[in-house]
Amino acid sequence: MWTLVPLGNPGAEYQDTRHNLGRVLLQRWMEDRGLAPAPARRFPSGTLYPLTEALQALVPATYMNHSGQVCAQAAAAGIYPRRMILLHDDKDLPLGLGRFRLEGSAAGHNGLASVFEHLGTQAVARLRLGIGPFERPLADFVLGHWTDSEWDRLDLMDAPFARFLELLARTEDLGTLADAVNPAAFWAGPSV
Repeated sequence: MWTLVPLGNPGAEYQDTRHNLGRVLLQRWMEDRGLAPAPARRFPSGTLYPLTEALQALVPATYMNHSGQVCAQAAAAGIYPRRMILLHDDKDLPLGLGRFRLEGSAAGHNGLASVFEHLGTQAVARLRLGIGPFERPLADFVLGHWTDSEWDRLDLMDAPFARFLELLARTEDLGTLADAVNPAAFWAGPSV
């Protein structure tokens, strides 16, 4: 069982902001499949939902900067961090492009930093989802709402995101998954 952790901020105010791209794509994927799962388990800082036989979602109820709290609570309950896949926005990737990584630094992403701090490791897989090119001030950009042209570009991410989840559900070797999904051709984004 793989545990998807869509990082973002809770509440309607942040629902359609760039920082919530992982949540937006996962929610759209669920809606396309008619999934509206009941909670499987509630933690003090989030909720676990069953999605398929191979996938579940651990949704933080905290703000982005405290995302690690629910990851630590889930780990204490037996959800192995090496089976977690963080879904998060990445300002350094163009909108439409994704990159899968098995480990690495937070690169200034406060949600990732919180997860790494609470789990005590940077060896947590993540799907980086491009929101770039970014503008300054960065906080205003990531907390800003999508423009119409960005929504059009984001729509093109639905199919590759669904393919990513299909491959993830069938894999035991995340290194092989990275090889499959990291080429620019896999994504709707531009060549890099």
